[in-house]
Formats: sequence, C-alpha cells, structure tokens
Amino acid sequence: MARKELQNVLFQDDPEGPRAPLVLDSPHTGRLFPEDFRPAIAMEICNRVNDWFIEDLFGAANRNGAVLIQALFRRAYIDPNRDTADLDLDMVDGDWPDPVSQTEKTKRGASLIWKLIDGETRIYDRKLSVEEVNLRINTYWRPYHAALKTALDDTHAAFGRVLHINCHSMPEMGDERWGDSGQRRADFIVGTRDGTTAGAAFTDTVVAALGAQGHSVAVNEKFKGVELIKRYSDPAAGRESLQIEVNRGIYMDEANILPNAQYDDTKAVISEMIARVAKLAQAR
Repeated sequence: MARKELQNVLFQDDPEGPRAPLVLDSPHTGRLFPEDFRPAIAMEICNRVNDWFIEDLFGAANRNGAVLIQALFRRAYIDPNRDTADLDLDMVDGDWPDPVSQTEKTKRGASLIWKLIDGETRIYDRKLSVEEVNLRINTYWRPYHAALKTALDDTHAAFGRVLHINCHSMPEMGDERWGDSGQRRADFIVGTRDGTTAGAAFTDTVVAALGAQGHSVAVNEKFKGVELIKRYSDPAAGRESLQIEVNRGIYMDEANILPNAQYDDTKAVISEMIARVAKLAQAR
C-alpha cells in the first residue's frame, strides 16, 4: 500500500500491485477537530455522527487493486457528502454570496455545516461568519472532492470505466427522523438513488456478497445515497457509484465506541464483497 496524505484533510491509499477500476471513499471517518470548530457541546456528543472504524472494515480495498480515500476531519465540522449549496443560512452571520439549494438534510440540521446532533442538540451557541464557512469549504470540502474526482477520473481514463463505493455506517436502531423509530435496521443498506447511480450487475454483486453469510441486506431503504454518489456517477459513461451503510450493531459497541465480538466476521464479509466487486470491475 502506498499512502498519500493531505495534512488534516485525507489519506489516500493506493495499491502497490495491479490496479482494478475500483475506488472507495469514506467521508465520515475523520477524528480531527480543527481549532476554529468551537462547538458549544462536548466533543463526545459530536462523536455520535462519526462512521467509526469504517476505514478499517473496508481496508481490503488496496489488496484488491482499489484506491481508498478517507477523510481526516469530522463531518460535524463540515460534511463532504453535501453540496456546498445545501447550507442553512440561519447559521450564517452576514450575507452569503453564493446560490443556496436546501434539502431535507437542512431541515434535519444536517446540511453542509451541521446545526444539530440527533436532530435536537444544537452544536453552536453562535452564528458562523461568511469567512468561517468559506474557510471550511476551501480548506476541507474542496480538497476532499478534488482528490476523489482525480482518483475516479484517472481510473476511468486508464480502464474506460470505474466503480465507486461510498462507505458509511448507521445506528443499529431507527429513529423518528427516518420514520423507523424503535425498529432494528438491516445489517447493510445499499443505496443507488433508486437505481440512477449504479447498474444491476454492480448492485447485485454487492448485495449477494454482503448477504452470503446470512446478513440482511436492503436496497434504497431510507439511506439511498447523497451528494458523493450523485455527483460522481454517470452509468452511461461507465461511471457507477453506490453507497453502503453498515449497521453498527454488527461490528461495534456504539455506547463505548469499541469493536464488538462480531467485528472480525463483519470485516471478512466486507473484504469478500470488495474482492468480488474488483473481479467484476476487471472483467468488464
């Protein structure tokens, strides 16, 4: 594995052996809090929205010829899986100069700059200046997107195609915001924005591999994919992207942020899935 680092922004792990037309990214695993974050709540509360251990669970990428990019900054600080136009103007002190296009994420307090944790706990006791928001966009959001776009473009140029897996985790149990309060979620949820970002062969390969050991797998249920797979997919041009959400209950103790007894088994299932997808990508 050859690791590149963009300080405080991302790690990019490139395979040292033969390449496959496959790129993975993990935008919500970052643990760094930039000094200008200054939340009004404990950092432990911000931990609730992190995708813990995902970069390790998907670590087989490089052994299978794929690139793996992981963010180093916290999503509570700025979320790379949002459009820069998805901004809550109530959080900004001053006149925002750029166009705004708000989504359901804005209403939930989880837009580009998060307002709320768990839909109710306010992160800030202040507004952010226009300069602060632009600093976050230009220092973290844009470099992350630039690195991912370059990896995808370079792979597509080399092979004429590229498959992209956007890697995430989700709470074990549902909640009111998603309309599944009190329900245990599937072990894995695969999102393709209702089939618009990835074809059937790619999707079916992922679903079959994740379910091969008896795990439950749902497709486009609640978590359909957001900005990253929307922005970088174009199936007609040989660019397919899908999102995978891993239920935290099958790999970690959410309360204590520790791997649980199922961790190694879950990692093995994900590793096998990556191997199958890499073979699919190379065979096309």
